[in-house]
Amino acid sequence: MIENEFKIILTSEQYEKLLSLYDWDKTVVQTNHYYDTDDFRLSNTHITCRVREIDGAYFLQMKFPAARTYSRVELEKPLNALPETLAADELFKTDNHDELPDVERLGALTTTRSVKRFDGAEIDLDKSEYFGKTDFELEIEFTDETTARQLLAEITDKLNIQPNSEVCMGKIRRFLEEYARQK
Repeated sequence: MIENEFKIILTSEQYEKLLSLYDWDKTVVQTNHYYDTDDFRLSNTHITCRVREIDGAYFLQMKFPAARTYSRVELEKPLNALPETLAADELFKTDNHDELPDVERLGALTTTRSVKRFDGAEIDLDKSEYFGKTDFELEIEFTDETTARQLLAEITDKLNIQPNSEVCMGKIRRFLEEYARQK
């Protein structure tokens, strides 16, 4: 599956304002358990390996670079439990990434996500907590880029923010920066 999304880091004030602007379809709490090698072989090649935990269910998810800067190839399969390590043969392979290493669990990031669906796009408003830190992020996932750009323009106008880019540093990068700081 190709995942298309725009992302913006928000302040806590912007998060609270956006949270009050919509009647949200649902709120989900999910925990991402991130995996990599000691020398970050996966993340250094822009590959994300995580096990996402939602309501006691576990899903191995891997994201690989795609042609567009705001797109990623995302693969997923269910797991029976949360592993501390994942052997290379358990990981997804792609044509461009067929020799992957064994990886270890580095830690977890828990997100409270509010979801609002539109035709062709979805707003995901995230509050994430990891290593004693909290941050806020707006994601607009889409199949219709025009709808997504309209939503992005409306939201940035209502919040009076000017996004520097349609792609900000993702959760894995923010998590890894904090992980490295605390190591």
